[in-house]
Amino acid sequence: MLAAEPGAVLVAGGTDLLVKMKDGKARPPALISIDRATDMSAIQDTGRTVWVGAGCTHASISRSRVVAEKAPLLAAASAAVGSPQIRNRGTLGGNIATASPAGDTIPALIAMDARIVAEGLAGQRAIEAGRFFLGPGRSALGAGEIIVGAEIPCDGPSDVWAFRKLGQRQAMSISIASVAVHARLEGGVLSRVAVALGSVAPVVVRARRLEQALEGERVTAELLAQVCPMAREAASPITDIRGSRDYRLAMVEALAYQALYVAVWPDEVHEPRAKWAAEAGPSLDGVSGPCVRHGRGQLHRPEQPQPKTEPQTDAESEPASLKATTPGGDGDSIRVRVVFFGELAVRSPGGPMTVDLPRGSTVADLYRRVELADSSYVVALVNHRREFDDKVLSDGDEIALMHPVGGG
Repeated sequence: MLAAEPGAVLVAGGTDLLVKMKDGKARPPALISIDRATDMSAIQDTGRTVWVGAGCTHASISRSRVVAEKAPLLAAASAAVGSPQIRNRGTLGGNIATASPAGDTIPALIAMDARIVAEGLAGQRAIEAGRFFLGPGRSALGAGEIIVGAEIPCDGPSDVWAFRKLGQRQAMSISIASVAVHARLEGGVLSRVAVALGSVAPVVVRARRLEQALEGERVTAELLAQVCPMAREAASPITDIRGSRDYRLAMVEALAYQALYVAVWPDEVHEPRAKWAAEAGPSLDGVSGPCVRHGRGQLHRPEQPQPKTEPQTDAESEPASLKATTPGGDGDSIRVRVVFFGELAVRSPGGPMTVDLPRGSTVADLYRRVELADSSYVVALVNHRREFDDKVLSDGDEIALMHPVGGG
């Protein structure tokens, strides 16, 4: 049918094409619906690879036990697409064929070294995902060819991964920047590192220098902070309605750091479970954190705050401006334990400190107490949970203060 009708366009979910048609940006002479081609909707574990048909919806991918166990990075990326309605209609093949640098599944496919399988009258051929995309809306798909699916290498027990997407809101959002990370972690050493950056170049690109800087290295938080600025070098973003060039450069560095950190130390990220895991249901084992999976390598973890102890009273243990003025925990005051990270750590060279505050004080009051006049770029984790300025503190709270990576 494609050969017989030049200019005809395939349509499955139609979540992208129909919007363009309504806006007058696309006027194909004919549409060929393939949404009932059930043979293109299979998900199969072939042993060394996972086959995901082009007709599989994002919802079916994110809920698939096979994908969750063998190619979980794709499950996480599929769960980040649009809204439940769009995930129930939109397909993997459509996301690939659109060839948008903001496509959510594309960084995942490239990071996992997937192959896109296309078929035409001349037969089938497989194209590496990293070579498939040629520019915005342009791909290596030939005239009269269709995408029938993707072959994805199965994850091994030492493989780690993470997916990060930044949009203007939490759902129904086209990405401002996204990062997919896939690597092998054995004995605390990274290998086969892949960092794919979305929405910051004409096509999804690999951060090659960043990957090389991590290859064969024993990973630490300090190393990540040192090398993640290299993510900017691979990016060539534009300024558009969603974000400026400078903002995207800052955010791709931040997202690269977050994704790599989460991939290596998923247990240390205390956030709600990924929505793809929630959609898959409680039967999934070994899944925690935001779009992460545990690797089984031995980890070299960054130094963590020590368990809560009795408040220090030694005059040398904390700055005079922060010493308790009244006993903590009485009727009129509370005592909290504060730890600074990153650039803020210079405020407390001796380590954690205790601070007394009037009962009813908020996070904003704590900022003023520790002389953080401009708290616009400070994040507070209260008992390992992100809280905002109006959070009322309690006696004995443990609070970590830090700048977000990338300043935003």
